[in-house]
Amino acid sequence: MDPLSQIIDLLKPQAVFWRAVEAHHAWTIGFQPTNIVVFGQVIEGACHVEREDGISLDLEAGDFLLMAAPPNWTMTAFGGGATAVDFGAVIENPRLLLSPEHTNQLTRFMAGNFAFSPANRDLISTLMLPVVLVRGNEIAAARLGALLQTFGEEATGDRPGRSLVLDRLLELILIEALRYRPADIGDGRSSLLAGLADPRIGNALRIMHSDTKQAWTLASLARKVGMSRSAFASRFLQLVGVPPIEYLATWRMRLAKSALASSEVPMIDIAEMAGYQSVSAFSTAFKRVTGLSPTLYVQSLQGAV
Repeated sequence: MDPLSQIIDLLKPQAVFWRAVEAHHAWTIGFQPTNIVVFGQVIEGACHVEREDGISLDLEAGDFLLMAAPPNWTMTAFGGGATAVDFGAVIENPRLLLSPEHTNQLTRFMAGNFAFSPANRDLISTLMLPVVLVRGNEIAAARLGALLQTFGEEATGDRPGRSLVLDRLLELILIEALRYRPADIGDGRSSLLAGLADPRIGNALRIMHSDTKQAWTLASLARKVGMSRSAFASRFLQLVGVPPIEYLATWRMRLAKSALASSEVPMIDIAEMAGYQSVSAFSTAFKRVTGLSPTLYVQSLQGAV
């Protein structure tokens, strides 16, 4: 699998919260900060998003928004309400923002969040830019819209295989959004997606991901992609945010964490996957990185939500 597919496989998106929200006239909804990934799409009307960190966006019908670990933020329409209504209150009372006198001033949007495997759910914050915005007039938005519509139909139905279909649709929604690189949003922050978009650094990432057991060095990776060691190291750090060998070591440990969570892979195989020749050497390194021995780490996952 390519690096992004491998990462989605580790994240294991299996559950999602989502709601379709309808509001009339002027309103403001407040959202609390979170360490997960939230998504939304404007179905009808338009609204304005304002984040505590200064990022602001004007959204129109068809626009799709994906945000990783957003701070406090608000959504407003028609100039905004006098006071912000908490999103939780809107979920509890779907009629809270409805006004029979102003049905001609309508906004409808879908909002939700992704849930990930406890073993590697922190990976998403290093994968993507803080904000991914796909405009409704772009091909990617049409694809996302079709996926979201199908997801909604499946979630409200009761057909055989519903859970499996929802999981697969969720993966497709996330992949479609993540592999889109916005030209108008982003603060230049490094990310794995930025590295994958670069021909040479992307090639290096694919090489590392395709054979994690190989004893890759800075020199061998640079040679593989046709760059000098210094140029390769500098470019990789600029785009991905960490040096190449550090990235490889971290990725190996993520694979090990996922394998430990499955409890189906022999410990010696996990050790070799992480680049170690013995279980004892792997256990020592794993504890140094996670603070727990492999055994205690598995026990900690059993109580994770």
